[in-house]
Amino acid sequence: MVKGHYDWLPPTVPSMKWAGNRQSSFFVYLQVDCKGGTTVFPEIPRPPAIALCDALKCQNETGGEVTWMEIKPAVGRAVFWYNLDVRGQGDPKTLHAGMPVFNGTKVGMNIWTRERSWRRRVIPEN
Repeated sequence: MVKGHYDWLPPTVPSMKWAGNRQSSFFVYLQVDCKGGTTVFPEIPRPPAIALCDALKCQNETGGEVTWMEIKPAVGRAVFWYNLDVRGQGDPKTLHAGMPVFNGTKVGMNIWTRERSWRRRVIPEN
């Protein structure tokens, strides 16, 4: 497994003062022509519905069950999640990682919403 990361930010990031934290994440697969390249959430259990196995990795390479959420890349597929819990703290269950692409290409796009407007409020000088 590759090293995972969170999309929420530590309080030392300068933009936290005016824009707040990354409240949610939206990841979209734009181009997919590869083997591998899943997006894994090791702290979130995979839903048991077999119908979801078209979009989720349900079995590993040796036929064993994948028990965590692992999304298969496909053009136009999108994943949305909240980074912060109800208290506004980073949610440790949102740990995630992009798995290696073994051959070919995977292109994705992240969109992060912030708690407040990203633009700094500038007071005009008169």
